Amino acid sequence: MGEENPGKKRQPSRPRRIQPLYHQIYLQLRQLLTESALDISHPLPSEPMLAKRYGVSRVTIRKTLQQLQQEGLIRRVHGKGTFPAHPNDDPAKDAAGKADISSVLDNLLSFEKRTTAVTLDWQMIDAEPAIARKLRSERCLRITRLRSMEEMPISFTVLHVPERYSLLLQQDAVGNEPIIRALELGGVEAYDADQVLSATAAGPEIATYLGVEAGSPLIVMRRLMFNAEHDPVLHQEGYYPPDRFEYRMRVSRQSIGPVAQWSPIS
Repeated sequence: MGEENPGKKRQPSRPRRIQPLYHQIYLQLRQLLTESALDISHPLPSEPMLAKRYGVSRVTIRKTLQQLQQEGLIRRVHGKGTFPAHPNDDPAKDAAGKADISSVLDNLLSFEKRTTAVTLDWQMIDAEPAIARKLRSERCLRITRLRSMEEMPISFTVLHVPERYSLLLQQDAVGNEPIIRALELGGVEAYDADQVLSATAAGPEIATYLGVEAGSPLIVMRRLMFNAEHDPVLHQEGYYPPDRFEYRMRVSRQSIGPVAQWSPIS
């Protein structure tokens, strides 16, 4: 048997990316649901079968399926099982034709697959100080996009990608894909995000693209996304006309008394 060369230094191993089990399984199932032509009349394997297949508890599987259901990728039928969502189903829109902005903000990947995007600007810039601090990068790729649903503009978005990740993106290759999805295809995966929702007045440029009056109120969402090592990978600032969206949530009463307290149900 040969002996290890004592003079040869062993290369340090790269740190492993640690993700919750449910998130790892979620990514695999999401890819299956979005990239495979599954028969919508055939149920997915049951929770016990999925738990056995992935070697996890039913609680973990249940949490994964809840996230997929929130994104509209599956539908759960009582007494029959869990099915792939019908391709014509659009849980992001209500009977009045308005989009549910909760789907936009919480499940961007799922929502944006049902829309089209036009890239208005794509260039490397010296980032504004606030953006540079957040992304830890003085140079950024700035991407401006107009996204529409059924030919109606629904969002004007300005995205900044730090220089260290910008080479992963090619304008011609991105097409209609959400930028975060294009980054994931390049090996940079968003793990969590800081998000702020507020309101602002539409400036002349944004008003023109969204087809609203200058000075009209807009919903603005700012989201800073991080990878598993908490390195910032994308800053996204989206503007949404409030008359084309509504925010829906279910809440549960947490206390009984003169001052009732309510909490959202996830």
